[in-house]
Amino acid sequence: MKIVVKKEFDGQHFVAFCENVPGVYVQSETRSLLDDRLKKALKLLKHLYQQKNQNFPIGTDKPIFDVKIKFNSLATEKLLPLFKKKNYHVEYRDKDSIVLLNSSFPFNRVHLPVTRQLSPIIVRKLFGPQNAIYIGKNHLRLRKTAP
Repeated sequence: MKIVVKKEFDGQHFVAFCENVPGVYVQSETRSLLDDRLKKALKLLKHLYQQKNQNFPIGTDKPIFDVKIKFNSLATEKLLPLFKKKNYHVEYRDKDSIVLLNSSFPFNRVHLPVTRQLSPIIVRKLFGPQNAIYIGKNHLRLRKTAP
């Protein structure tokens, strides 16, 4: 399992994701808490897959959304309507994390931290680096990418 840990450019957050387990994203203010959250996320996902008799996914992590996003600060809650439009629904939720399941592809799950300020690294992983643009303004705009 290839785990990538990065420190956010603002120095406030650590971010971790698994490149060969799609859809697992965690963030924290400290490295030790980040490790705990990643272990919890992987254990939770493994449990959810086992509950439905599904194999744990191994593959390439790739962007989920084909829209451009400009953001300054983005809460996980703000993304939920967009996930819903892409046929995802909440499968599990607690105070620290949320797991979304795609109704069209029931093997497709995304684990996100519940936070008021989602790391730009995670936003770039969800939308692709070319579609996620971090700006200094306090508004959020979405638009479809060119065909």
